[in-house]
Amino acid sequence: MSDLTKLIAPSFYGVHHDIKAGRHTHYWLKGGRGSTKSSFISVEIILGMMQDTAANALVLRKVAVNLKDSVYEQLLWAIEALGVEHLWKAKLSPLQLSYIPTGQRILFRGADEPKKIKSTKFRKGYCKYIWYEEADEFAGMQEIRTINQSLMRIGMNIWARWSAAAVRYSTT
Repeated sequence: MSDLTKLIAPSFYGVHHDIKAGRHTHYWLKGGRGSTKSSFISVEIILGMMQDTAANALVLRKVAVNLKDSVYEQLLWAIEALGVEHLWKAKLSPLQLSYIPTGQRILFRGADEPKKIKSTKFRKGYCKYIWYEEADEFAGMQEIRTINQSLMRIGMNIWARWSAAAVRYSTT
């Protein structure tokens, strides 16, 4: 596995340690293009899932058509950068990544049809991570809260929410 100091920008070292310690339930990471927030989040999700065999992730963008060329590719980058590509399977239809040893999954959804998000299920484990990419595309915090409420109503145990990147962590 790669040296994390080469994958995570120094501006995120404190957040990385905070996440490892489980100190907070939400992380709102702000920064413009080139801030490395999406790179940081993708590394954290891959590492977190490999360490918690029951963890799954749901990655959201407002418009579904943008998922493949942004967050999906970003997570593939993290998998390769960590040197663990032999442990992950990428699938384009439906768009998902699977951790081969345990069957954990990273699912991708567009929030342009929020009702479809309610029916998201994981065969094994729970949804530990929700990543809202490009949160400024959403119609404000109320829309994000509505999506979160829908997900939590279906019994998902949410550990982390990242939005635009923001993240929520909670204990299980």
